[in-house]
Amino acid sequence: MAAAAGPRDRSPAGKPPEREAPRDKPSDEASPTDEVHRKAIHQPIDKSAKGFYGDKGMVDEFLGKHVFGRIVADVELAKLRKGPTEYIDSKSRAVRHADMVWKAPFRDSWLYVVFLFEAQSTVDWRMPVRILLETALIYEELARDPEVRKRRKLPPVLPIVVYLGAKPWDAPTRLEEMLTDEAKAFLPFALGHEFLLVSEAEEAKALTRADTPRTAGLRLRYARDRAEFDEALAVLRELLPEDSPARRALVEWVRSSMIEDGAKEEEMAKLRELEDLASPVVETWWAAERREARRKGLEEGRQEGRRQGRQEGRQEGEARARLEQRATLVRQARRKFGSETAEGLAALLEGATDLERVAEVADLIIDCTSGGDLLARAARGR
Repeated sequence: MAAAAGPRDRSPAGKPPEREAPRDKPSDEASPTDEVHRKAIHQPIDKSAKGFYGDKGMVDEFLGKHVFGRIVADVELAKLRKGPTEYIDSKSRAVRHADMVWKAPFRDSWLYVVFLFEAQSTVDWRMPVRILLETALIYEELARDPEVRKRRKLPPVLPIVVYLGAKPWDAPTRLEEMLTDEAKAFLPFALGHEFLLVSEAEEAKALTRADTPRTAGLRLRYARDRAEFDEALAVLRELLPEDSPARRALVEWVRSSMIEDGAKEEEMAKLRELEDLASPVVETWWAAERREARRKGLEEGRQEGRRQGRQEGRQEGEARARLEQRATLVRQARRKFGSETAEGLAALLEGATDLERVAEVADLIIDCTSGGDLLARAARGR
């Protein structure tokens, strides 16, 4: 997934005007980190989410609930508009894409809101790094703006991850949480970059009624029974304008879910409008065996998630223990033989995972009478 650079804006009120990001010709070779930067919107659910949050009314309601009511009071939501989602990286010349970018006037500048949609079954623990790259690339583009350069001040960028999976999010939301214990000693010089995480499944589960377009959309997409589905559908048919992008996105969402549950694609092609979701085809989807299949699938997914979480937890614990053991040995070598020996020993222990090996080195630190002897004997034992 890649970042989108914000446009440079100027308005009569002194706010920067809209300007598209530069469209230089990309090179034939992508950057080695291109896979981290770019995420193709290829899955049906990803496309549906992009359509749902491509609706200004949905984004307005979302930001009012999750962001501006708590954090920002000076954002002009009435002037909320889309920003470009593609640009050319200044160094690699590779084309970068973001899932969704919105912006709104904020005081004498702009607030840029970057949406990333995460629909995969396995939570991506690298998300803080991906967010950091997105934000840095946006700021790289904004820093070229003459007004920004004159003021030497950057506008705020708010990264939001909308999690669409059923498994609870159990990955870091701050870069700081990804750092090793050794790295945390350098926190004053590190970035504690954080993103706003919104789990739609958890939010939908907490809803007691659907009385706005977005809550009805969540209720429809995460309905636990036919009654919830029908209630949400009725609200959406009443509140959503016929030309709303969210209507098409919701139909696509339901159609994709039905195909995943085993429905035939040719039958699903009949579903084109929101009104079609009241058809007999959808009634079949809500039949007992379909509902049971969905429930069983979700439960199996939760169990698999818990199993993976325990396994990853053990692996992380073992890795942390090995790091601590190596750090202890290096510290002991430094106290007895000095920094040069300690640095040499650290290089010899790099990547060591054998506990017997670690124990042997601990004995050598006690037995050896010189740093050279320690390093020589430790090297022979590799």
